[in-house]
Amino acid sequence: MMTDIVALDGNAAAGPVGRCFAFDITMAMITCGACGVERRFAELKMYGRPQAMVLRCSCCDSVNIRLLETQKSINLDLSGAARVEFANPL
Repeated sequence: MMTDIVALDGNAAAGPVGRCFAFDITMAMITCGACGVERRFAELKMYGRPQAMVLRCSCCDSVNIRLLETQKSINLDLSGAARVEFANPL
């Protein structure tokens, strides 16, 4: 039996990842650590489900962000992103 894997856009990950930040994560600019392309978080491709996901660059498909939520903690790995930029709320 073959199952197609479908990527959702970053908006699908906004709720779980956004809980880690005090701003609208969908508007943050993510610079891919592999290819250097800068895109809005909402343009990343999400694979997985809200409790365990990877977000990949929409240009080169490299993993930029990983999130794993357990009963005890939320683990957020940004090591694939060279930079995360967001507007100063002040």
